[in-house]
Amino acid sequence: MTFIPAASWLRQLGFETRAFEVLSIVEEKRSQRDAGWDCIVTIAAAPDGRQFQLFVEMRSQLTPQLAIAAFQKLSLVPSNGIRLLCAPYISPRVAELCRNENVGYLDGAGNCWLAGPGFFINISGRANPRPRSDSTIDPFSKKSSRIVRALLTNPNKGWQLQQLARTADVSLGLASKVKHALLEEAFLEERQRLLYVRDPAKLLNAWADQYHPDIKPLHLFAMTRPQETERNLGNWCQSKKIAYAVTQLAAAWRYSPMVRYERSVVYVDRRVELQVSIEEFLRQINAREVDTGANCTLWLTDDSSVFSGSTEIDGLNMVSPLQLYLDLKQLPGRGAEAAEAIAENELQEIFTSVADERKQTGGEPT
Repeated sequence: MTFIPAASWLRQLGFETRAFEVLSIVEEKRSQRDAGWDCIVTIAAAPDGRQFQLFVEMRSQLTPQLAIAAFQKLSLVPSNGIRLLCAPYISPRVAELCRNENVGYLDGAGNCWLAGPGFFINISGRANPRPRSDSTIDPFSKKSSRIVRALLTNPNKGWQLQQLARTADVSLGLASKVKHALLEEAFLEERQRLLYVRDPAKLLNAWADQYHPDIKPLHLFAMTRPQETERNLGNWCQSKKIAYAVTQLAAAWRYSPMVRYERSVVYVDRRVELQVSIEEFLRQINAREVDTGANCTLWLTDDSSVFSGSTEIDGLNMVSPLQLYLDLKQLPGRGAEAAEAIAENELQEIFTSVADERKQTGGEPT
């Protein structure tokens, strides 16, 4: 793609911000662009006219995967130059990758991040709808996220696609589509025909940002205290061989007792509706359904993956730390604090950066 849109956007940015003026634009020859950048833009920064050279790479489309490849090309930029990626649309994920690599970016709406010695411009929030892509699958949808769950359960493991599909209990076709989506978003990388998670913490938080449990909530008022209600519910579910798992603050208190709670939240397999009447069920746990004032909420679900990796604590089933982190992230107020405690105490393998490990092992995580 020609450099002209980038040049126009830079002139407009300089005019709007009054932060700089474009002095010259030099387009590289095609043979040079293949190994480096598309053009060099010289600007004079206000108010003293100090000059900076922007080494600009222009893309018609810029996925995270393409951005990482562009970083390699721009690595040849002289140390006193400012690296700049331009594209009509730049996603938050690409923007984050650019900032982490100290590479500037600019999109067609004027959203940008440019940094140099004594020179900084940051504009965000301008509406710039993402181009539609009917071929891209959502890796965080209900069924696709089973792949993500498997990856994060063993965050440093190298996976063959067939093995990943079997572990996640999805078709090979779906696994392949999710693989390509995660590669494109630079959450996965492929080395020696194996798939590795690039940064488990970022993948988990990207999932948490979009996560919504597939549930039918049942709000109850139980006559007993929360812990006794949970015990009654657990005993009854076990006697009927119905899957259940405590979540949110009630589970966080068991894993890391730093946040008190007054309301139980429990996943229950939705098949309970087929085995008994809700009225009978509520009699067993001494509770009634209410519109307000609930002290126990049942999350009836047909998504078996929420029970994956559940742990027994004090004789009760708790959701896995991974599932608990997702559920706490949906909870306003104390949920964020509790999620951080779970991350620190139970998810160290995910939230320990793999960057240093790669440096120490020459690029291969141990």
